[in-house]
Order: sequence, then C-alpha cells, then structure tokens
Amino acid sequence: MLQPTAKQATFYIRAGEEEVSATLFALPYSAQEPIPGACNLEFTLENDPNLHLMFNVYETTVSFAPANLGVSRGLLPPACDVRTDSHTRWRLTYDLYQYFLPENDLSVTSLLTGMRKMSSVQSIEVNGLKVTTISSTQQTRLYGNSYVGIGVIYNVIVRDPLLKTSASYAPVSTYTCNMSFKGYKCKNPDETFIYIQVLCTIIGIYGLLLCLTGHRIFEAEFLFFGFLIFAFISFVVVTRFSSLDFIKRFAVLVGMGLFGGLLMTLVRWRFGLPVICVTFVGFVLGFLVAAIIFFTPLANVNLFHNDLNFWMIYAFITLVIPTVLLPFTKTLNIISCALVGSYAVIIAVGVYVYSSLTYIILNVIKRAIHPDFAKVYSNAPFQRTDYILTSVWVFLFVNGVALQFILARNRSTFPPCPYQKWKRRSTEIGERTPLLHPPEM
Repeated sequence: MLQPTAKQATFYIRAGEEEVSATLFALPYSAQEPIPGACNLEFTLENDPNLHLMFNVYETTVSFAPANLGVSRGLLPPACDVRTDSHTRWRLTYDLYQYFLPENDLSVTSLLTGMRKMSSVQSIEVNGLKVTTISSTQQTRLYGNSYVGIGVIYNVIVRDPLLKTSASYAPVSTYTCNMSFKGYKCKNPDETFIYIQVLCTIIGIYGLLLCLTGHRIFEAEFLFFGFLIFAFISFVVVTRFSSLDFIKRFAVLVGMGLFGGLLMTLVRWRFGLPVICVTFVGFVLGFLVAAIIFFTPLANVNLFHNDLNFWMIYAFITLVIPTVLLPFTKTLNIISCALVGSYAVIIAVGVYVYSSLTYIILNVIKRAIHPDFAKVYSNAPFQRTDYILTSVWVFLFVNGVALQFILARNRSTFPPCPYQKWKRRSTEIGERTPLLHPPEM
C-alpha cells in the first residue's frame, strides 16, 4: 500500500533461464474505488489482486481473494470480517469475465494483446464476455469449461454499488494444456489420442453416407445408431464407476458399440419392427437436439446447475422429439439420419481442426462422467472455423433431407423385413424345383 508521501513505486521481476516476454500494467485508482484482493485470508500476498488458476480436462477453476473498500493513503481500511452495516466490504459484488484468443493462435503477441484488452475496467467491459456475478457472501471461485488448445483470459471486476465505483483484478490466461518452451505450442497430446482420431474419422465417413442415403440403407443405419447408443452408455458407466485406463475404456466402448449395432441390425433383419427401431433412432435425434440446446447460454442458468433439474429437462427433450414425430415415421427417420450423420462429419473434422462444435456432445459426456461439472459455466468460443463448420453442417443437413426424400419417393415407407424376404425367396425356389426320382432298374 502506498504511503501519503510516496512519489514512486519499485517493482521486481524474476525469470528463469529461458527467454520471456513480459508486459507491465500500471492502473491508477482513486480512494473511492475498491482494493482488489485486500481481504486476502488464503493466498500468500497480504494484498493479492491476482487470479489463481487450476485446470484439468473437465474444468478450469479460477479463485481470487475478496476485495476491501477503498480508502485514502495513510488511513486504515475497514475490517474485512465486520458485517454491521453497509459501510463494509460485504456490499461489494464481483463480475467475472472471460476473453477467448483467436483459434489456433498460441503466439506470445496474441496473448499479450489479449492481456491488454483484459487489463482495465473499461477494456474488460468492451472486450470481455461476462460469465456471472458473485456477491461477497458467496465463494470467490469460478468454474469454467476447459477448452483444450485455445487461449482463454479471465478477469474480475469488483464493484461498489454504493459509490458506483469499480476496479479490476490482474488478468490470468490458460490454454488448458501443457505449454512447451520452444514455439509456445501445446505439447503433443497423449498418444492415445490417435485412437480417438481413427474412431471419429470412421464415424464421420459413415455419418456422411447416412446423411445422404440413410433411409435407403436401413440395416446399415441401425448398425450406426446402435453403435452410438451402446458406446455412449458403456463409456459413461465404465468411466464413472471404474478405474480402468483409457485404452481399456476405449476397448469397452468399441466392443459394446459393435455389439449394440449388430444387435439392432439383427433385430431388424429377423423381426422387422421398423417403428420400434426408428423410435431408438429418434432417441438419438432427441439426445442431439437437447445437447444443442444446452450448448447455448441456457446451460448457465442457475436452475440447471442442479443435476436433477438438468437431467430431467434433458430426458424430457430427448423423449418428446421422437414422440411428436413418431406418427410421421419416415420423416423422423430421414431427419435423424441427416442431422446425426452431418454432425458426425463435423466431429470427424473437429479432431483435426479445433472447433467448439465438438463440445456440443463433449459437454454432455463431461457432465455425465464428472459430477463436479454441474458447477461449470460454459461459454464456448464461436470463431471463424466454427462459422464455417456450422454452414457446412446446415448444408449437409438440408441436402441430406432433400436427397433422402427424393430417393424414397414412390417407394414403400420401409422396406420389408430381410428375413421374410429371404424365407419367401427360399420357399418359391423350393416350389419351382422338380423332385428328382432315382432311375428305374
């Protein structure tokens, strides 16, 4: 804290052996503005205006020390633990902001430019995206979503509603990955990522085929959707309730997915039951639509930070969509193939080129396997690549629906059961084949 007679302040910086780039921000504040981090009881510094960040693959945690009321130089600030009236720090509120750096840009220049944009109150309000507001009685901690490989800068503005003043904390950044020293790039992900790339590529190619001709290749469609249903359920259950490593969980995912796909295909081949099979396909459609809805800021509403509320609404959306469209079974099947198939293409692209669209389904998986993800505020960055892929997704979906209706016109709603066709063909062949009698002696 500066003394009344202070004319200058001295700062020290220490770096390691590697070359570093540093930016110094000097922000003046008046006596009426709050003092960020002046009620610190947890961290090292006496007055700590810094944001403390930790991350894992699920969430990024940002913690900070509470602020105190501003005072003139030389005067003692109000006690941090007194709540007797409105003239204490308990009237302060905290607005949490985040700013996304350009996609695929991990350069120091981009980072320092972003830090400048998130340094002062005015620039934060102009450039940052407000996540939530925290009162002094709440825990000074934010849980954000982890977007691996894209830079995110967090900062907090503390406001004094009585004096209408505000002050900013020190910004903090993360790429949610381990940075290398040379080139400032994220280190290569775990080698197991190659398995994910291969699987998503296969699903993407298969999804493109279903998007354009899914209603014509009925049995192949059920193989795809059965795989998705069983793979998702098995991965969530095994990850949540076991300690298996990724390779074993991946093997269970693929094995159960293939079992489920073959099972649905066999049921269709032997018994027909097109309406029942399409109902399961419709559940996947409803599941994806619900994921899209909760990809929006609606997921950040406090109501949905409760797991019971979230999953009840999610299940309702998942069930109501196929229920409404079930009387129009052919339409339901075509829309499901087109939307889910086209999104599979986006997923396949997303494992090679960063895209926030992959988090439509990743957020649901995170919520299902990580109980603490319910506390996360998720505001996905939507940048150039995402706009391009969204256009591709819409293009594929519209053309997939149109093409499938064209291919299905003047045809029966669903092809007959393959087993019945095979049995009828065998019977007809048997009836046309003459009986062979042994020659007379």
